[in-house]
Amino acid sequence: MLPGRLLDDRFELAEVAGSGGMGTVYRALDRASGEVVAVKLLRRLDARAEARFLREAAALSRLSHPHIVRYVTHGVAPTGEPYLAMEWLSGESLADRLSRLELRVDESVALTRRVADALGAAHARGIVHRDIKPSNLFLVDGALDRVKLLDFGIALLSDATSRLTGTSAVVGTLGYMAPEQARGDREALDGRADVFALGCVLFECLTGQRAFRGQHLSVVWKLLLEDSPRARELRPEVPETLDALLTRMLAKDPSERPEDGAAVVRCVDALGALEGSSAPSALPPPAAISMRERRLASVVAVRSAQPSFSATTESLDAHAPPPGTLAAVRRAALTLGAQVVELGDGIVAAVAASAGSAADQAALAARCALQVRALLPGAAVALVTARGEPMRGSPFGEALDQAAALLDAAAAPARADGRREGVLVDAATRALLDARFEVVAEGGLARLVAEREIGEGARQLLGGPSPYVGRERELQQLLELVGDSFTERRAAAALVTAAAGMGKSRLRREAVDALLQRHPGVALSVARGDALGGGAALALLAGALRSALGIAPGEAPDAQRARLAQALGSLLAGEEGRWAAAFLGELLGLAPPDEAPAALEAARRDPARMAEEIQRAYVDYARAVTGARPMLVVLEDLHGGDAPSVGIFDRALRELGDRPYAVLAFARPEVHALFPQLWAERGLSELRLRELPARAAEQLVRSALGASLAPEEASALAQRAAGNAFCLEELIRAAAEGRRAPPEAALGLVEARIAALGPEARRLLRAASVFGEVCWAGGVRALLGAPAQGPSERAAWAELLDREILERRPSSRFPGEEELAFRGALLREAAYAMLTDRDRELGHKLAGEWLVEAGEQDPEVLAEHLARSRETGPRRPERSLGWSDRRGKGVA
Repeated sequence: MLPGRLLDDRFELAEVAGSGGMGTVYRALDRASGEVVAVKLLRRLDARAEARFLREAAALSRLSHPHIVRYVTHGVAPTGEPYLAMEWLSGESLADRLSRLELRVDESVALTRRVADALGAAHARGIVHRDIKPSNLFLVDGALDRVKLLDFGIALLSDATSRLTGTSAVVGTLGYMAPEQARGDREALDGRADVFALGCVLFECLTGQRAFRGQHLSVVWKLLLEDSPRARELRPEVPETLDALLTRMLAKDPSERPEDGAAVVRCVDALGALEGSSAPSALPPPAAISMRERRLASVVAVRSAQPSFSATTESLDAHAPPPGTLAAVRRAALTLGAQVVELGDGIVAAVAASAGSAADQAALAARCALQVRALLPGAAVALVTARGEPMRGSPFGEALDQAAALLDAAAAPARADGRREGVLVDAATRALLDARFEVVAEGGLARLVAEREIGEGARQLLGGPSPYVGRERELQQLLELVGDSFTERRAAAALVTAAAGMGKSRLRREAVDALLQRHPGVALSVARGDALGGGAALALLAGALRSALGIAPGEAPDAQRARLAQALGSLLAGEEGRWAAAFLGELLGLAPPDEAPAALEAARRDPARMAEEIQRAYVDYARAVTGARPMLVVLEDLHGGDAPSVGIFDRALRELGDRPYAVLAFARPEVHALFPQLWAERGLSELRLRELPARAAEQLVRSALGASLAPEEASALAQRAAGNAFCLEELIRAAAEGRRAPPEAALGLVEARIAALGPEARRLLRAASVFGEVCWAGGVRALLGAPAQGPSERAAWAELLDREILERRPSSRFPGEEELAFRGALLREAAYAMLTDRDRELGHKLAGEWLVEAGEQDPEVLAEHLARSRETGPRRPERSLGWSDRRGKGVA
């Protein structure tokens, strides 16, 4: 409808005052009253938009309050377009005011009281606004005392019209919604949801910041799980009584909040007179970095409903997850030890932030994601690994946002049967997952499709296999040990130990491939300890037997029995074969096809006898195999194995001492703590993998990135990896893609070493990382806020030196100051990545100030600390002058 037209024989439309997705607002003259009014004319005639329009009209028609926009009338234009006429307002929104000016404490409280009074009138009539925010509070002529509440378009009404959005709708604005509103809990939704939103507005008026900041799902995560912020932390002059009221309004539990707008008015009146303040003052800057740190987390996100809001809007108008989704994710996350939460937009998420290595955490999350995929075949599932700050209960909004973005990017249709293929994974997770997890690339996305019992293929490096360098001596030792066992017909056992990422799995593949070529008839069985699942009794032995028999994961029980019978039929005859088949079948979880033998039934009633019979059955089977050909048992991740299986392999090594029976085991160093006397009486040979030699590392770099790479660049990459093969490959990938920042997967692997330290040692290490790869004890102490070294600091230094994280330098650049260095660039980068944003900025400020006093003469060093500090907090004048002078000289 054009300006100048007459609407419904009453309203003369003048100019367009505003236009949006739903319609147009006109300035108009009401012939009935002679007043200027605002006429909102609906443009979109879909059912959803019309329902929202009619809800606003119905709500306003019931309300008359000086701080609620006044209703005039509503109707339908001759052209069929619904319209709503309201009083004409000129001025600005509270959002506009807050973007320019700060409010005094008394102004903030007075504004809150007026809005609460308006809400009290609505709540008394059974109306819940559901979208209280600064942009919906209008200041007539810019006056705070003439605030008007706008936009009742998503209001919840007590009668049948309130059900227009459906039973599972989640509506509102992120950052202002109450937790129960974000969860879509309509049964719990009442005036207390508006009280929470009004509390968010009051917090913003007092502090200039939103109470719940972040992007999209991270806001929901904070809203549901983090403690509410305190205004006094940002503005100390906020009275304690007001801060306490605000805390009540922002309570997670609705029962702890004032019950409605009228109750808020009474609470505000009970505060009494409050002193004004021209501007908020800042808290005194913290004197030391905190105990808080940023850690990696893996997030499994599941969406069983279609998304209905985009990443470019704050408004959320979505459906809660279908029934059963939350239960399915909880079930899959039992072994993950994860937090499970129901978010907006139909998403349920499980967040794992364990103390183990990032690789273990990602593997456990991958297993959880695959279980979710099996339980919810029609849902979209994503898995991401990202860094977050464990703050006030839970942390990882950034990871949730990444997961949601991945789900949005993968809005591909399901298959014809409604199923969706695989689990979407991000680059960091894909890098952390080892070869047992099958990940395929598809249309620019990576999908996790399965977990195998053990990895079959090598990790690819820039699209192809990487050369095997630097471990030739260890490989030759293994080949000789196993070769001697086979040719001299004597049992042998070897153990390869190394930290994660050092190359155990690659050595295992190279050794097995070479042994199969040299000894074509060898009987091979391969099993992996389950460090993730806790190592169930005899799980390792059962895995080795399945591998020997060629039983594939998920194979039908009848097919498994057939494989077992076929293998034993050629090795053990008659009653001996039937007895072995019964107990080895029991090991594999296979019930006998006919009635169970009496010996098996008796053993089932006696666990000790069952364990003995299974041991005998396996040793007899292995004796029969080695009577015909050599047998090689390969055990990967033995640190995740179970003690009963380890004991049975010990017995086999003892009883088959004159047989070609060899056991090759690979584990992390903690295997000795789990199995202190591991095969000690069987002549165990242990190989401890050290750092990849520098020459071999440089050879790998040049092989992957090209011979044209400058020698110093190849050397720098090799040194940065500090001999860790996995980290070196990740650094090579980053270099090939032109990324200078350290890969998150590499940092996550190194972070596991740091996570094993005590909290004081970790804090000290984070402080040390601010200085770079070299630090000074006095400088670190300045960041810790400790004027003198105390017992806890001495213990932390000792721990870092004993664990070979730091090393002392023989001399110092600053006389009288002890100088130390990180034992590897990635260690420093991993520690630095664990700093919170606030601690990082503060740390650079304090480090710069200490360096000035210590006599630092390099202006670029000081300038870098100054730039990274972002001028955190007030600086003493003489120190500021020192920084500025030296920075100026450096520029000149």
